[in-house]
Amino acid sequence: MKFDKQKFISRLKKVGIITMWVLLVSGLIVSLAFINKEVDDIHCSKISLTLSPKNELLFIDRETVLKTIRSDGNEKLILEKKIADLNIPNLEKKLLNNKMIFKAEVFTDLNGVININIQQREPILRILKTDGTGFYIDKNGLKMPLSERFTARVLIATGNIFENYSGSDSIQSFVCSELYKIATHVDKDAFWKAQIEQIFVTAESEIVLIPKVGDHQIVFGDTQNMEDKFNKLMLFYKEGLSKVGWNKYKTINLSYKDQIVCVKR
Repeated sequence: MKFDKQKFISRLKKVGIITMWVLLVSGLIVSLAFINKEVDDIHCSKISLTLSPKNELLFIDRETVLKTIRSDGNEKLILEKKIADLNIPNLEKKLLNNKMIFKAEVFTDLNGVININIQQREPILRILKTDGTGFYIDKNGLKMPLSERFTARVLIATGNIFENYSGSDSIQSFVCSELYKIATHVDKDAFWKAQIEQIFVTAESEIVLIPKVGDHQIVFGDTQNMEDKFNKLMLFYKEGLSKVGWNKYKTINLSYKDQIVCVKR
């Protein structure tokens, strides 16, 4: 049989490539095993905490996070531990059990730093019921509990509200759904956020807005044609109250179509 030099060289190249990949994979496995062994021996050197959004929200603080890692929250004793003994993979799950946390990310580096990034839930409405209980509704339309350590400066809703907070996040009642729609609109507009202070729900489930400026009440009705109602009110503020005074009327009623009905003081 005639020797085929080209085929021999081709096979030799294939064997060389396969051998090279085997050596690379073997080296990678050995390196990873070595790194894992090193990581297992690394002690915690620092706990780096980042909270967002970076505003006045203070539902979560460093103490809360430390107590999630260790029940007594003793940071000095945490720093004496090996990273492997702190059960980092489970820490994210434990943090997310906190009803004030929307997202949590936890990871470590080879310097022993535990990096914890937390996104707090953002309430836009506080429900205060006649029996003294209450809860927040956040930007995603989910209920969240009140906090013993911090009170968010948000729109307040009172009156005939009968929905409870029992650990379930979802809004159950029509009234709270209406309140969430109003709160969302107010939260997105700088003027209304500064002007509307409170929402009152009447016995007939009618929504009444209480402003910060002006000694009047705004009968809003329901959320049908909500944007049109706010636009009508803004026009009335600019062309009506700015001329006759902010305290001339007792009520400003927006619940009628294509008109505003006012009752003088």
